[in-house]
Amino acid sequence: MAKEIAFEEALARAKRMSERYVEKGPYEFFPMPDIVEDIQKGLAKNLVNHGRLYCP
Repeated sequence: MAKEIAFEEALARAKRMSERYVEKGPYEFFPMPDIVEDIQKGLAKNLVNHGRLYCP
């Protein structure tokens, strides 16, 4: 059974993962921070609900 994770911890993991992804590749964040945050929250929600950082 998957380990349960709090939303705040999941959100921190989603933010770290997305920041590393942008740093390592030829990518940049969408220019509207509120949209980026919504996507990161969606990743965190999927981590809590499904145990994976599935794309929202």
